[in-house]
Amino acid sequence: MVVSLILLFFTCLALSFLEERLTRRDKIIFYVVLGIAMILIAGLRAVDSTPDSDTYELMYYGKANRIVAGTTEPSFVFICSVLNSLSLGVNALFFTYAIISISIHLPFFFKFSKIPFVTLTIYISYYYMMHDMVQIRAGVAAGFFLWAIYFYVEQKNKYALAAILLGVLFHYSAAAGLIIFFVGNSNRLPLWQKSIMYAIIPVGIIFYFSRFDLSSFIPDELGGGQLMAYRKLKDKGIEDDYAGWPLEINILIWMNMVLYCACIYYHDYLVKHCKYVTVAIKVQTIGFCCLFFLNGVSKVLGNRLNDFFSVSTIILWTASVFAFYPRIVSKIISNFISTVRFFSSMIAYALSLLWM
Repeated sequence: MVVSLILLFFTCLALSFLEERLTRRDKIIFYVVLGIAMILIAGLRAVDSTPDSDTYELMYYGKANRIVAGTTEPSFVFICSVLNSLSLGVNALFFTYAIISISIHLPFFFKFSKIPFVTLTIYISYYYMMHDMVQIRAGVAAGFFLWAIYFYVEQKNKYALAAILLGVLFHYSAAAGLIIFFVGNSNRLPLWQKSIMYAIIPVGIIFYFSRFDLSSFIPDELGGGQLMAYRKLKDKGIEDDYAGWPLEINILIWMNMVLYCACIYYHDYLVKHCKYVTVAIKVQTIGFCCLFFLNGVSKVLGNRLNDFFSVSTIILWTASVFAFYPRIVSKIISNFISTVRFFSSMIAYALSLLWM
């Protein structure tokens, strides 16, 4: 699997330097081939090769503990029942979710991006591994959320709402995506908004490490069974097993912080090249607020919501390519960062498996 991932990443990396020379027909052919390869890699992986996969195996056969089972969506139960009725193994589940997720993500990249292979490289460097190979339900929901951002910016609110509701069918946390309807759809970022966004990083970091618990201000009923399940993980002292890598050693989140601040600073220039930047910045702002200010309530909840909202950084990393000239220089910088992110993700998952 590791060799396959490396070959996939560097193939996409090479194509990102050549995509302006490719015809639309050739781009589509390469895109389809890469998509099939991504489905095969995600679908054929061994159960013990990625974090969470053993949990999904238990869920697939109905052997998960009550806390995990309580957060399982009906769509997952339905898919498992259909596949089980056909006497298929757990890899059929991996294949099913990979087909759904990649069929949602790749058309979005081709639709919104002027440089789709750069965008695909950015996706493979982190989100492909995290979503299509680890958090497979959240991966599908994140794909629908990207489409919701697209439709919202295009002022097609009904389609944006439909995309979010489809995401909820695959992961309850996708309901948090409804917040985009309250962030505003203007391409302007007034100075006062930029100042607040900048301040969220230092204030949030202080809040994060203080572990201030907001639970006393949050009713037990808020968030339904999902929030209550996260609280049970905290009460049992096992939330660290589900929360992922903590902020202090998570280089990927620190990279996103740098990107976030840079995109705010260069917003007026970037938005000329990518009209989705403003909403993407606001969505990432929400993600950081969840990460920082919900840490005392539940590490799992804060990290998972940040992961969900941080899918918007695919848009921001793509837009950042237009911050440099000539374009070949910007691609070299972007692809170097993607390479660092790719190998950092692989090392993080490898260490996670060793500590399981």
